[in-house]
Amino acid sequence: ANSWYIRNLFYGDLPQSAGIQEFPRNLPDSVYINRLQEIQQVVPMSYNSAVKDVIKFYTEKRRSQVEMMLGLSAYYFPVFEEALDRYNMPLELKYLPIIESALNPKAISRAGANGLWQFMFGTARHMGLEISSFIDERRDPVKSTDAAVKYLWQLYQTYNDWYLAIAAYNCGPGNVDRAIRRSGKQSYWEIYYHLPRETRNYVPAFVAAAYVMNFYREHNLMPRLPDISLQTDTIVVRDYLHFNQLEKILGIDKEQLRSLNPMYRRDVI
Repeated sequence: ANSWYIRNLFYGDLPQSAGIQEFPRNLPDSVYINRLQEIQQVVPMSYNSAVKDVIKFYTEKRRSQVEMMLGLSAYYFPVFEEALDRYNMPLELKYLPIIESALNPKAISRAGANGLWQFMFGTARHMGLEISSFIDERRDPVKSTDAAVKYLWQLYQTYNDWYLAIAAYNCGPGNVDRAIRRSGKQSYWEIYYHLPRETRNYVPAFVAAAYVMNFYREHNLMPRLPDISLQTDTIVVRDYLHFNQLEKILGIDKEQLRSLNPMYRRDVI
């Protein structure tokens, strides 16, 4: 929420808590369970204390950030859904970038993962994404999404279990395989305590993200739309072109061009 990219993508200053201040607290477990059952499709929507903690974190402690993600989802979710549909994958996987990057295509982790889907350098190259001095396709919303969906499909073919595939996406297949060997079990919740600590929180965060994206109104959360066009188009560029030229000829502010094209590292296409 405090990054330069997000602050310049939204209108005005970002208060500590945006939107309506009154919201429900201490809902009974039965409410969460029934709501998760309503949205469950292909990927299970399990409920336990870990999931509840993340739901409360989203709906009570990080309300302004959630409202920004709700606004960004209006732009990014159609991109995710189109790719998931193309590969016949569950559409609910569109919630993964919420916990990966908070829908910030310029997000960089401490380990060096980059983009909406937080690809590491090696995995990105393996999935065919270009990374050079001028471009980083891990930050390309369309190309990184296509690569992420194909990678998730490969992981599901390996484990035949969506939770294990999602966990492997976060910590790598090697860590999941190691947890399976150590536990002698085959399901996510059975190998839970043998996974890296970060990955133990990953699946509960995924379920909580799915919950809040579907039931934000019930928690008095209001989407904050970003200062970008929600409908965009693409053009093919066949030679070097600088954003300064585009800004001058098209009359589109360079900062907006950067927001819509975060993959270009030096303002050069």
